[in-house]
Amino acid sequence: KRKEYLQIISKETHRLTALINNILDFAAIEAGKKEYKFAVRDLNETVAEVVDNYSVVLSESGFTLQTDFAENLPTVSIDRDAIGQAVLNLVNNAIKYSPDEKYISVKTKPGMGGVGAAIEVTDRGAGIPSNEHIKIFEKFYRSGGADDVHNVKGSGLGLSLVKHVADAHGGSVTVKSVVGKGSTFTIWLPAANLRTEAVSISL
Repeated sequence: KRKEYLQIISKETHRLTALINNILDFAAIEAGKKEYKFAVRDLNETVAEVVDNYSVVLSESGFTLQTDFAENLPTVSIDRDAIGQAVLNLVNNAIKYSPDEKYISVKTKPGMGGVGAAIEVTDRGAGIPSNEHIKIFEKFYRSGGADDVHNVKGSGLGLSLVKHVADAHGGSVTVKSVVGKGSTFTIWLPAANLRTEAVSISL
């Protein structure tokens, strides 16, 4: 029983921490005070750290995690914390909408045409109707693809913040999804432009 309760506390702590961070980020964005500090960093290291920190939660939730970090990625300039939060939001999203087949893949790869780099998060969950692929990145929008969407915990801010982070990096985020088959979200990042200054970008 102690182990069971500890697992519940651990999962809820991680969930609430992510929720609070999203709300704080959203508040900063709305106030026009969100700052990004860009530096040339190892993308694989940044993504791997997020996955490692969340591996216990994934395991306790019964998920199989597969990772694939490409070697010799093109150099990118990123805000480490922002990219980490974006990846965490995508992983959390995959967890929430995968009630049956509990599988998540996180990988890095070169960008389109070998320019820049990309982060890809895949699940085999409920999937998203094609007519919602744009709407899901709007603030507070909750996809109706899952029958139990109203029972899924969340603020409806996660994907809009992922988009904001991608945009702030001069990149983009895309989704490929089939209802009942799962979804793949990809954050596309441009090649490094050697920015290191702090910038404020409003949503």
